[in-house]
Amino acid sequence: MGVHTAQLVRNSGYPCSMGAGKDNYSGNVVSRSRMIISLLMLILVLVLSLVWQASKTMQSNRETATQVLQDYARLVCDEYARRAMGQIGYYGYFAHINEISQALFAGADILAPDKVPENNLALYRFLVDPASAEVRFSQRPDTVATLEAYLLRKAGDILAKGPSESGFFIDHSIIEGHAHSFVFARASDSDRVFGFTVDRSGLAERLQQLFERDALLPRSLAGGEITNEFLFLRFKDHNEEVLFQSRETYDPNLLASRGLNMEYEGVFDGHTIEAAIASGVADSLVIGGLPRSRLPVLIITVILTVGLLIAAIRQLYLEHALMKMRSNFVSEVSHELRTPLTQIRMFAETLLFERYKTADDKRRALEIINRESQRLIHLVENVLRFSGRNGDQRDLTLVQTDLVPLVQRVVDEFRPLAEGAGNSLLVDLDARAEAEVDTDALRQILLNLLDNAIKYGPEDQTVRVSLQQRTDSIRLSVCDQGPGIPRADREKIWGGYYRLERERDSAIAGTGIGLAVVRELVTLQGGSVRVVDSEDGGACFVIEIPRVQESP
Repeated sequence: MGVHTAQLVRNSGYPCSMGAGKDNYSGNVVSRSRMIISLLMLILVLVLSLVWQASKTMQSNRETATQVLQDYARLVCDEYARRAMGQIGYYGYFAHINEISQALFAGADILAPDKVPENNLALYRFLVDPASAEVRFSQRPDTVATLEAYLLRKAGDILAKGPSESGFFIDHSIIEGHAHSFVFARASDSDRVFGFTVDRSGLAERLQQLFERDALLPRSLAGGEITNEFLFLRFKDHNEEVLFQSRETYDPNLLASRGLNMEYEGVFDGHTIEAAIASGVADSLVIGGLPRSRLPVLIITVILTVGLLIAAIRQLYLEHALMKMRSNFVSEVSHELRTPLTQIRMFAETLLFERYKTADDKRRALEIINRESQRLIHLVENVLRFSGRNGDQRDLTLVQTDLVPLVQRVVDEFRPLAEGAGNSLLVDLDARAEAEVDTDALRQILLNLLDNAIKYGPEDQTVRVSLQQRTDSIRLSVCDQGPGIPRADREKIWGGYYRLERERDSAIAGTGIGLAVVRELVTLQGGSVRVVDSEDGGACFVIEIPRVQESP
C-alpha cells in the first residue's frame, strides 16, 4: 500500500505552495504603504513650508509695525529736544547769563548770595581772573581746589578763542567722576570770565515740566488721544546718568534714541534722549495694531502635524503587520486543511478501488479516515469560532453538568489521534465535579489543548489530563512533556495569530488561534486559564471554572 500512497500524494492535485501569490500581495501592500508614507511626508513638508512662510510674513508685519512706532518715537525725541534746547538753552541759560552780564556791567556784586535769584538753573556763580589766577564763587563748592584749577584753565581757553556769536559758551565735563555743566561768558573788560554751574536738580525739574506741558505727538495723530501718559521718555547726560525718566516700564523693541551734539551752541552736547510708545496704543497709530507673536500656535501646529504623521505611520505599520498575520493565517489554515484532506482522499480511494490486501489494512484506512475527519472538524470549529470573535458570536448555553463523563468522552475521542502520533493519554478524574458550562465549548477547549500537546510535544510522551473538584472551583489541567512555554511569551500566546519564535520556521503546521479560542471560551463561562511549568518539564495549561454551590 506504500506505493499507492506515495502516488496518491503526488497526484492529489493540491497546491504545494502559496508563496508566489503571497509575495505579490505583500509586495503590493508594501508599495501602497510606501506611497502613503511618501504622501504624508509631502504633507508634512507642505505644512512646514506654510508655517515658515506664515512666520516670515508675521515677522515682516511686526517689523514694519515696530518701525512705524519707532519712527513716532523718534518724532517724540526730536520734539522734546527742540523744546528742551529752546526753553532751557534760550530762556534758561542765555537769559541768566545776560542777567549776570548786565549786573556785572552795572558794577554790582554778581557773587553776593542775595543777588542770585532762586528757582533758576544756577547752582552757584563764579568769576575767573586768569591774569591773577583768582577764582571767586557765590558759594563755596565741595571740590573747590579741583574746580578752581579747571575753571582757570577753561577761562584761558575762552579768552584765547575770542568772542562767541551767541555771547556764551557751554561746557560739559566729568570732574572726579561726577558730571558738571558750566555756562561761561566773557566780561566787558575781556580780561575776566564769569558764569555759573548748572543745578542738576533744577534741570531735572525743568525737563519734567517740559514733558508734562503739552503732548509731544501731533494732535492730528489718533485724534489727539495719544497723550504723554502713553510715552516713555528718558533724558541722560553726557555721563550716561539719568536726569529725567517719565515711567518705569516700556517695550525695548519699540525704543528709539537720539544723541544731542552741538545744536544751539552745544546746550546738551553729549546728552541722549530715548523714547518709546506704549504697545497698548499701537492700534491707534498702526493699522491692525502691533501683530502678536503666533510662534506658539505655529509650533503647536508643527507638533500636531508631526504627531499625526507618526500616528499614521504607526497605524500603517500595524495594518501591515495585521495583513501579514492574516496572510500567514490563511496560508497556515490552507496547509492544515490540505493535510487531513489529502489523507482522507488517499485512503478513501484505497477503499474505493480495493487496493488493500488484508482486513487489517481496510480497518486501518477507515480509522485514519475517521481520525482525520475529526481533526478536520476540530480545525474548522476553531476557525469559525475565531472568525466570529469581533462579530456576531453565538451565546453560550450554560448548563449544570457533571464534567467527569464529559472529559472522559472527549479524551476517548482524541485518543486515536494521540496514539497515531505515538503519544499516550493519562487521565486523573475526581469521582464527581459539577459546574455550569457549555458542553460544546468545553469540548472544544479540551480538544485544542490536547491538539497542542500532541502537536508540539515529543514522540512517546505521556499527556496528563486531570480534573479536580476544589472548594470554589473546578480545576481542569492538560500537561505535556514538551519544551514548555518561555515566561516572556506566556501572555502573548493568548492573542490571535501568535506563534512562538522557535515554531515559526519549523515544519509543524499551526494557525496560532487555538489558545485565543480557549481563553475566549473560558472567559465566557466565567473562568480563567493560565500556563505554568509542568512537573514533567513541559507546559501545563490550567483552567479554573466556578463550582456550583449546593443549596443547604
